[in-house]
Amino acid sequence: MQPHHCRILILSFFALTFMITPALAYEIMLDIDTDNDPTTINVTTEDTSAVVKVILWPTMPDEIIGLVTFGLGGECHGCPPNDINGVQTYGTSFDLPVEGPWVTAPGFDSEAAYATYLGCLGNPGYHLLLSFEPQDGSTVILNQPIFLAEFNAWRSDPPVLDGCTQPSSYLMAMPGQGEWWNYVLLGGADGPFATEVSTWGKIKSIYR
Repeated sequence: MQPHHCRILILSFFALTFMITPALAYEIMLDIDTDNDPTTINVTTEDTSAVVKVILWPTMPDEIIGLVTFGLGGECHGCPPNDINGVQTYGTSFDLPVEGPWVTAPGFDSEAAYATYLGCLGNPGYHLLLSFEPQDGSTVILNQPIFLAEFNAWRSDPPVLDGCTQPSSYLMAMPGQGEWWNYVLLGGADGPFATEVSTWGKIKSIYR
């Protein structure tokens, strides 16, 4: 095969892959709710604890939603830094279940699982993996954001081990290690350093 033919085939493959890769039909948002309205998002509080709600947010009205999997985490530090034993610490704690069902909205099955690996796979990162889907493994058409669940979150106590550093007290909804949709800030915490603005602010205008 001639080199230019090979290049054409490679480019065609990547173009086809890009075309058939579906964009996510949803985002998962965290909200320090003040108005019982899932279409508005409040992400900051000076208090060191808060009730946080999880929102399923369609990227456009009438999106088809099936199985959803994401992580709940934040800034993750090795403790002490570069510790070979893989100890890690986060700046927030919460009482969402680490196993079993967690969604309280009707019509969904859900599962929580806490990863057993040691150390931080990313910073930010997560150890708690959450999933949910419409009951019976079906799909649902969603034309506006809905609340899925709520839980208590609080700023973690400073670590007591020598050499440990205290991560910032923000909590993230994360599609993957090192990635996030949005985050809430507890106790006047600063957001992640040098990050882009979360996309939820743009999407929210659809529902105004």
